[in-house]
Amino acid sequence: MAETEASAQTKPKVTLIWLNESRAQRIVWLLEELGLEYEVKAYKRRGDQQAPEALKEFHPLGKAPVLIIDGQTLAESGFIVEYLIDRFGPKFKPAQDDTKNYLQYKHLLHYAEGSLQPYMLLALMASLIKGAPVPFFIKPITGRIADQLSKPYITPNLVSNYDYLENLLKDQPFFAGNELSGADILLSFPVESAAGRVGGWFNKGKYPNLFAWMDGIKERPAYKQAYDRIEKVEANL
Repeated sequence: MAETEASAQTKPKVTLIWLNESRAQRIVWLLEELGLEYEVKAYKRRGDQQAPEALKEFHPLGKAPVLIIDGQTLAESGFIVEYLIDRFGPKFKPAQDDTKNYLQYKHLLHYAEGSLQPYMLLALMASLIKGAPVPFFIKPITGRIADQLSKPYITPNLVSNYDYLENLLKDQPFFAGNELSGADILLSFPVESAAGRVGGWFNKGKYPNLFAWMDGIKERPAYKQAYDRIEKVEANL
């Protein structure tokens, strides 16, 4: 595991409730960056792509990720990231006297899920509508419905959001300064998944800073450790 600031503290008991094809992978990555020991309880989506009912055992909404730490149950990715960094990894947030980057960090913790992710979910819904297994004579109708959602509304808003993120990386390697922070952890999912979800306009030529950032985080040892661990978990699902 990566070097940790938590190693000198009393080791907490940490269990991550993980779901395939979800945003939970970011929490695995953060736990590796922090060097915390943790258990992964992994679940697989049902045939309809919904989370299994078993997740409601851990939280009434039945979503993932959920983090159980020392008997306390934490839900919502932004809250989990903020809690873990505040408690175990203050080096993963800008100092408060670095006002510009600190405020940017706090803003992005909310922005990732509050502003960007809803459009990503809409893009996913549009792609599912367009690719729905319907009779061939219905296909033009579902295609038009998806296009009417995407072209005037979803795509322009996604372009604005990714343009915004691209500009944030114009003069610095990470989203909140010169060091990795929780903002980068949270934004990893919507940026990495964009190419497969939003279409060909999200490419290296248009967004060189975002692609360089992605290449950089994928080289981090903790990032690689997180994916290695989950590969083993998924093999047993």
